[in-house]
Amino acid sequence: MIVEDGYYSIPILPREIASRLKDKPEWPAELRNEYKRLHAEFTASKAEFSMWVRRDRDSRMNRTAKTILLLILDCLNFDTGRCDPGHQFIADELGVSVRTVERTIPRIAASGWLSITRRGKTTTNFYRPSVPTQKVAAILDYADGLREQRSEERERRRQLGDPTKMADHSASDPTMVRIHDPTELAGKPMNRTFEEEPLKESSCSEGREDTYPRESIPTDETQFGPWVKANIHDPTQRREALRLLRERKMTPEILRRMAA
Repeated sequence: MIVEDGYYSIPILPREIASRLKDKPEWPAELRNEYKRLHAEFTASKAEFSMWVRRDRDSRMNRTAKTILLLILDCLNFDTGRCDPGHQFIADELGVSVRTVERTIPRIAASGWLSITRRGKTTTNFYRPSVPTQKVAAILDYADGLREQRSEERERRRQLGDPTKMADHSASDPTMVRIHDPTELAGKPMNRTFEEEPLKESSCSEGREDTYPRESIPTDETQFGPWVKANIHDPTQRREALRLLRERKMTPEILRRMAA
């Protein structure tokens, strides 16, 4: 790619070599190799220029504008440097109207991708593809930003999908959570219930009789409900007794006070 006066342009065959094209079959080996090297550079520069065009986010460079510009770029001749496709040719190649081509090419030039040399009403215009270096730098910076954003997003999804990358995984590893076997609870008293609580003479006032011995109080809710209904007349107290039983907080002393 040629950089001149703050613009990138595509290199074409130098005039001193182009003037010898008629003698091309008789060129010496070193001149042939130089021609191949320059043509390879021309092809690579066109491909790079096309990539910049596709990445441009200028509002003037819509899909139609980019398509027309890429066709004009294809018309650039390496040997002669000519690039002068007519509006009708472009319209026919792309399947659009001539009016669309006439309206779009000035927008392409205004966005910095073309310099246009007008050669008369009956002659096609001459186009020179070139672009400011600052515009290319902005395009590449934007593309790099998108690439980094996609990379960060992929890393974020990877970490969310890999449980070993999650924060505090060692403390919250679901594989470390113990699953209690309900069969292990068989025959074991429940915490904070009258089944576990030992008989304490000090739990009631001295000399007071335990009105409801533990063995006479049903522990199953289906049996406890009718028992409560028969012994506790206040509906509010009945609901409270059932709640305490479900939460395993029922004791004979509480039940005695509720039935009093």
